[in-house]
Amino acid sequence: MGVMGGSFDDVYARYGRQVFAYLARLTGDVTTAEELCQETFLRYVKEERTLLEANGHLRGWLFRVATNVGIDSLRRRRGYPLGREPTDPQGNGAAESADLGARIRAELKRVSPELRGTFLLRAHHELPYADVARAFGISERAAKERFR
Repeated sequence: MGVMGGSFDDVYARYGRQVFAYLARLTGDVTTAEELCQETFLRYVKEERTLLEANGHLRGWLFRVATNVGIDSLRRRRGYPLGREPTDPQGNGAAESADLGARIRAELKRVSPELRGTFLLRAHHELPYADVARAFGISERAAKERFR
């Protein structure tokens, strides 16, 4: 079901919150995440025809673009700080596992944006390894190793 199609409004309605939530967790900054989410969907608008002709997989493509703009933003900030944890944009009830969540966030601060993004895409957004691999331009095996 991740194949291209639908109007921009349909695509944004379906994936906008997911992309924003991912970027908020990746960057640790809601304002930055909003800007990067806009950039991601602007690129979708610019590339929509090419993507449709290539029969690409939309969700994986959007997360690949979001990953690229997110990591670029973190690199510009140098040191890859996470900052404070944003509020839970997905409304997933994170308060129930606050201790575990705090430990995970602390560990995520210590890893590279690539490892952080791999973890978030796989564990939080439940992307299949093939889509995680596409998001980073690596093999599926490499995505599994990164996640491990």
